[in-house]
Amino acid sequence: MKIIITISLSFLVFFQSVGLGMTDIFLFGRFVEHAEYHSENYGDDFFTFFEKHYGSLKTEHQKNHKEEEQEHEELPFQHISCHHALTDIVLVPFEIPILKAEINTQKSHTFRYQNLYSSLKKFSIFQPPKFV
Repeated sequence: MKIIITISLSFLVFFQSVGLGMTDIFLFGRFVEHAEYHSENYGDDFFTFFEKHYGSLKTEHQKNHKEEEQEHEELPFQHISCHHALTDIVLVPFEIPILKAEINTQKSHTFRYQNLYSSLKKFSIFQPPKFV
């Protein structure tokens, strides 16, 4: 199940990065109809049709055939879209009043030295130096 979800999300990211949307898939029928129209009326093969609508002959074809402008807008990949994720951050000042109180306590400091390293038997090597 994880593999199917991973593959489907990968395809989704790929198609969105290329700019292929569901509307383009639904408009593929109109693409075929318009290609047949060009084949019957102008004698264009598929590559000439593709050049006239998506390639270098696009501007010339749009100037010469203004009557087909509505049909050209209904072809797939003719939309210009910009997908941005708009994010607004609104900072609302919110203060919680905290009462400041000082607590004075007197601390008695008693320092004691605890000999933690002493043993029961004192060795001569660990004795402090002696003056003669």
